[in-house]
Amino acid sequence: MEHARKLDLTSQVQDKQNITLVEEHGVKPRRRSFKKFLMRISLFCFLAVPLFFLLQSHYVTQQHVYSSKVKQLKLAEVDLKKTKSTVKDSKRMIDQLNDDQYIIELARKNLFFSKKGEIIFPNIK
Repeated sequence: MEHARKLDLTSQVQDKQNITLVEEHGVKPRRRSFKKFLMRISLFCFLAVPLFFLLQSHYVTQQHVYSSKVKQLKLAEVDLKKTKSTVKDSKRMIDQLNDDQYIIELARKNLFFSKKGEIIFPNIK
């Protein structure tokens, strides 16, 4: 058992000796070239800037469409209120015209119909 532990320790020591820094061998880490950096930035600008303006113009047109739809909605609501009031007036008029007493009263006022023995003198100004 002790012999196995000694072997493990010796193998660990040998592994540590094999590890050397990259700089010791004269190989320096590579730095990215400035030309590649400029190429990447220019490619990004070439793709991103038109995309940005395209999305911005689409957003502006959608805002115009939305505002025009809101205006149409407001006009439609006003028209709906007017239509509801005319429908209400029309229903009231239909109910009145179905009433016989109202028709008799209208005939007496507008057409000068009279009851038996009644004399009507129109008030003409």
